[in-house]
Amino acid sequence: MKRKPKIIISIFVVLALLFFAGLFLNSFVEKKAISLLEEQVPELKFDKLKVQVFKNAAELTKIDLTQGEVNIQSERLKVSGLNYWKFLTQKNIDLNKVQINDPEVVYQTKAKDQKAGRKQKKDKQNGPKSSGLDKEITVEEIILNHSKFVLLDSVSDEKIKVKSFDFRLEGLKIDSVSISEKIPFQFDHFKLNADSVYFKVDDRHKMNVAAIEIQDKKSSLKGLKLESIYSKQEFQRHIPVEKDRYHLVVDSISLENQYFGFQNDSLRFKATNLLISDADFEIYRDKMQPDDNSIKPMYSQMLRKLPFLLKIDTLQVKNTQIVYEERMKANREPGKVVFGKVAGKISNLTNFSDASEFPTTRVVASANFMKQASLRLNWAFKVNNLSDWFDISGNMSSLSAENMNGFLRPAMNVQAAGSITNMDFDFSGNRNKATGGVNIAYKDFKIEVLKKDGTEKSGFLTTIANIFVKHNGESGRNVNDGLEIERDKTKSFWNYLWSCIKKGALKTFV
Repeated sequence: MKRKPKIIISIFVVLALLFFAGLFLNSFVEKKAISLLEEQVPELKFDKLKVQVFKNAAELTKIDLTQGEVNIQSERLKVSGLNYWKFLTQKNIDLNKVQINDPEVVYQTKAKDQKAGRKQKKDKQNGPKSSGLDKEITVEEIILNHSKFVLLDSVSDEKIKVKSFDFRLEGLKIDSVSISEKIPFQFDHFKLNADSVYFKVDDRHKMNVAAIEIQDKKSSLKGLKLESIYSKQEFQRHIPVEKDRYHLVVDSISLENQYFGFQNDSLRFKATNLLISDADFEIYRDKMQPDDNSIKPMYSQMLRKLPFLLKIDTLQVKNTQIVYEERMKANREPGKVVFGKVAGKISNLTNFSDASEFPTTRVVASANFMKQASLRLNWAFKVNNLSDWFDISGNMSSLSAENMNGFLRPAMNVQAAGSITNMDFDFSGNRNKATGGVNIAYKDFKIEVLKKDGTEKSGFLTTIANIFVKHNGESGRNVNDGLEIERDKTKSFWNYLWSCIKKGALKTFV
């Protein structure tokens, strides 16, 4: 019986010794770690470092780090699961988890002259540096909780702001091989969830996104809203030439089987499917502004000139509305064109190819035009064709003159009576010239030319106009094949297509 008290006392003595040894080791390691951090990362400021040797964990609180253009502040950083054996024998860093709570990241870009000066100074001070890494760093899991991010320009205006995001990266590995790559680390999986994301698109437009989720192979976006900073009237005071004012609302965008990487020095992005669902897109242009006489590239050239490699097998658009408004005169309402229930698919949206033959990009789309006519479009082009070849055809079903007048009256100062019962168009061309034809079937078609105020008919001009207008064209077949249209390169591709259709329509009616 006397041995039991001795055993208990011995246990308490050992535990006490371990306790005091732990306190000594914790204090010793803390001092060494603080000294190392001050030497290696002098920019790092923190309130307290706490080390628990037996728990194999460490914690930094109230962190403030500024490196170049980036400032990071965080309430707490926790590190756990250091493999002591690897560290002592191989100098490799092997961790189970790095967790950062409530970090706020602010990235402020500097003016170009500031960047150049700072780089020259740094190069002179440091001289040539080796990019090699003589140790291996592995972390099983990196977690950022309740994070914030802000990107500022050189005058401290917000360009990007993320109100809250969570990030998780698994299987991080950095070694002497990966450090020399464009992406200097390897990983197994990652996931990013962000809420309330703001982008400054340009000096006149901003974009907000309610939620973004990005994973290894798929991404989704909810509640996108692109809008002008200014009203329609104020917008015109902030543009030197004609420019479109955009208002876009998208319910959701999703990407499947995505891949990020590099090919030589170029960023490469691939996805099998991109889906845009339930969008409402409004475009407004004031034609009273000075013309923008810059050369407008074709879409094939835009894709060719992208600063990165892009390949999307299929892009789909579902349940979308597009409204285009054009203001021609100060005392008139703008002309309006409406495409409702837009649905479409773009195949082979790419500017590079792994196959021997470059694929043809194809667009197949349908819409309800002016809330009445069924409209179908087939369009093909090749991005690698340096002449910007394209082929486009389509069909429109019955459309009354009353629905056309919503655009004709304010935009062209005319109004029509009667109806188009069917229209087909087919054109092929390049960046310079297109050929083809428009076939229109119509009946009881009449034109009324309006006076300058747009409220009353000009009887004389209307009479003259209708002398030259054919009022009926029931067959509408093979009337004007072989048209030739020169492109105005200061206008967009859609203006080019409209010029083709307009020339065919005028030849049919007159």
